[in-house]
Amino acid sequence: MDPKTTYIAIVNLVEAVRPIGAGLEAAIAVVGAISVLIALIPAIRAYAGKALAVLATFLVAGEVLLGWMHWRLYDLMLVVEPSTGLTTGHVAAPLWIESEKLYVWALLVAVMGLCMRRQRDELMPGALFGAGVLAVGGTLLSKPFSNPLPNLLSQYVGYLQSLAAGGMTAEGAFQGMESARQFYYNAWFMWVHPPLLFFSYGALVISFVATLLMIRHRHSAYETTAYRWARLGYLSLTAGMLLGFPWALMSWQGEAWWWSGKVNMSIMMWVLYTAYLHARLYLRTRGMWKAVAAVAVISFLILVLTYVATYVVPGAHSYASAEMGTAIAALGDAAGAISGAGA
Repeated sequence: MDPKTTYIAIVNLVEAVRPIGAGLEAAIAVVGAISVLIALIPAIRAYAGKALAVLATFLVAGEVLLGWMHWRLYDLMLVVEPSTGLTTGHVAAPLWIESEKLYVWALLVAVMGLCMRRQRDELMPGALFGAGVLAVGGTLLSKPFSNPLPNLLSQYVGYLQSLAAGGMTAEGAFQGMESARQFYYNAWFMWVHPPLLFFSYGALVISFVATLLMIRHRHSAYETTAYRWARLGYLSLTAGMLLGFPWALMSWQGEAWWWSGKVNMSIMMWVLYTAYLHARLYLRTRGMWKAVAAVAVISFLILVLTYVATYVVPGAHSYASAEMGTAIAALGDAAGAISGAGA
């Protein structure tokens, strides 16, 4: 593999995605904002179903573009051992890391909203509001198209720089890149653990919407709907967390990951949802529905805080202490070094 050729190909790919993606980001943000307004204004709330279908279409179109970009990156991102020149493998970047997390969450809520059958009309504005807020945040804050995968591209470009320079620097960069490839990006856990969690987050958004309707209308049918979505989310959440445990043991040996804020808040969230589901056993007790509703609301608030903790609370399972670089800047900074070394 020629580091300079690979670097140029990655730059060309990112630059090709940027103009299309930037337009798509703006369009999704606008559609997301309009969706929120439709969900909030009663006079136009009748269009909630159509608005959610439009939003889901834009999100799917964006996901297709991201999928194509990831596929091209997979082709380009080879990891080569400097001492032997042998290729150890490709870097397979999933569609739910870094700047794409909120985006995939928005997509799942939108798709689940379209799949709702029980009390569809009543739940639709809430699902639309949730998907709209996540879509606006996932595009304006995360910028998955205009600033794609900043940490991965920064690390890989650094690896290319070192590979071009050669010597011990190249060997050290190879060890870091190969470790990331094997135990993070390409790990079986990475392709199962996060999707299960995002699926649960999407289902729990719908459950929260049904809980709010139950509180407002005091009708048991909404509680049943909230329970069904929470049960679906809980099963996925539990499976995802159980799979995350052996991955953490393998990846974070020697680190105090157990005390990570994100890990502890995730456990707190699971315990609260466990309490919510068990509290329903006493639902027929006089006034118990209020306690069940309160636990459901608190559980969802902890879910939101758990997600936010990833970015603000330092720890092994956090981006708070990491330097979130800009992918384009990283590519630009590396241009001179790779070109000079490869000349």
